Amino acid sequence: MIRVLIVHEVRLIADLTSSALHMEPDLEVVACVHTADAALTLLRKSTCDVIMVSVTLPNNGAATLTHAVAKTDRSITVLITGLVEAKAAVLRWLEAGATGYVHTDESLAAMVQKIHSVAQGECLVSSHITAALMVRIRELKQQIIELNGMQTLKPDYLYAKLSVRECEVLDLIEEGYSNQGIGNALYIELGTVKNHVHNILDKLGVRTRCQAAIIARQALANSTVSVKM
Repeated sequence: MIRVLIVHEVRLIADLTSSALHMEPDLEVVACVHTADAALTLLRKSTCDVIMVSVTLPNNGAATLTHAVAKTDRSITVLITGLVEAKAAVLRWLEAGATGYVHTDESLAAMVQKIHSVAQGECLVSSHITAALMVRIRELKQQIIELNGMQTLKPDYLYAKLSVRECEVLDLIEEGYSNQGIGNALYIELGTVKNHVHNILDKLGVRTRCQAAIIARQALANSTVSVKM
């Protein structure tokens, strides 16, 4: 079941969206709220999988909520609604931390499809937005190279912020160990392992253990991991 929080400043639109989503057997609308503050208050008490955020929330609320969620809880994905299909607008929200968007001309079926996609860690975008994203990635990579005075990014670049213990945990994740198996191997409590795993995913900017393991394999195939004491 995918739990959805609807955040829209117009109560009627929020209620209509909620009614439509209630027809989907694998979607559960946990609440409809009308401001960013109300959404953040609710998230302190309960949780959800996808937040549908209206781009026209007052007081720059959509940006406030998107940044807050991206910073504090990577398990929640943000889907921006009511967006115009323009490259600059879409890129702005994806860079802010949104996982996807629903533009003004899309159908209910397309919205439901995008909810399922972002809940699975995917992002459905049009071909011209994909092209724009590729260009933006190249621009950002060049900026990083210039800022760091490097000609190329080192293979161990993503490991720069990991502690020694986190690298040990990541090595065991790559080898296929469960959290309990990691705890047994390193003689640490299960709760401590979970904290390390959460920190690793956050620092590497990924959502799943599988993605972290792939990064570990790619880096280890090219260089020795650098750690921060």
